[in-house]
Amino acid sequence: MKKSALFTLGAVAALLLSACGSSNEETSAETTSAQEGEQITFTHPTIDGLELEFENQPETLVMDCYAYSSLHEYGLKPDALFGYECDNSALMGDADTAGIEKIGQDGEIDIEKLAELRPDVIIGNGNADGWSWFDDDVNAQLLRVAPFVPLPSEGSIDEKIADTREIADFLGADVEADNIVAADADLDEAKEAFTSAVDGKDFNFLLASPTKEMLYTGVGFAQADLLEELGATIVGPDAPAEGNPWGKVAWEDASTYPADVILVENYDEEAPFTAELWDNLPAVQADQVSTWSSKGALTSRTYADWLQDLADKVNTYNKVA
Repeated sequence: MKKSALFTLGAVAALLLSACGSSNEETSAETTSAQEGEQITFTHPTIDGLELEFENQPETLVMDCYAYSSLHEYGLKPDALFGYECDNSALMGDADTAGIEKIGQDGEIDIEKLAELRPDVIIGNGNADGWSWFDDDVNAQLLRVAPFVPLPSEGSIDEKIADTREIADFLGADVEADNIVAADADLDEAKEAFTSAVDGKDFNFLLASPTKEMLYTGVGFAQADLLEELGATIVGPDAPAEGNPWGKVAWEDASTYPADVILVENYDEEAPFTAELWDNLPAVQADQVSTWSSKGALTSRTYADWLQDLADKVNTYNKVA
């Protein structure tokens, strides 16, 4: 990670003091307000013990692009963005990043620009200690600028959607807006459609991310668990007990997990993966390959659209493995 764009802790503190300096009168008024119990407490929905105090409703928001993909459906728009895959339409969906200031890309961030924005909160993938892909020293600087609210990382898809919605609610979104209610209803219908599509067909589903070196599989991912709950049979090696959650299959062993349907992470129909042993798999030969994503927006709309599309395709598929 490049460090040239990062301030030291002392420099960040000096910048913040300069930007936020106030008279003794103002400081006294803020203290009185806090003593009167007007602070807002945010209790994280999935991280035990993570409580953040805010003196006012957060308004200036900085997000990583994964957070924006999940929160834009609620009408929330960041004042600045950073992080990975901001230009990946498969993950960002219809979240429009045009006109939003970028203060970082991939694993880098400009702490000076972040501090100048004086955000009320920063939202993204991570935990109580900060963003997942920053070193400890960078996260220390980040947390001196503003509180960090991690996206939900545990639980089922339904739980992650609900927990993300709780964050949106805290940030002032209307979580009962017509589009949200409609998306919830569509998700319920899509679940029923998928269950109906797989009923009695005895299809095996393999969630995969193929590379030239190895076939990675997604047993144990929340998306696989969702399909299994809806009646699908998921095949592949068990997820590792710890560390990287992807299963690993050598190409010469790929056929030992017979699949009628293969879901490829962020599948691109215009430029599909190809390799000799992959191309010989029954599902690939039958063109029974579709998409899934281990990342992306945690919203009812995202999963309603995905499940409905998958249900429509499964209705046309045959037993091939």
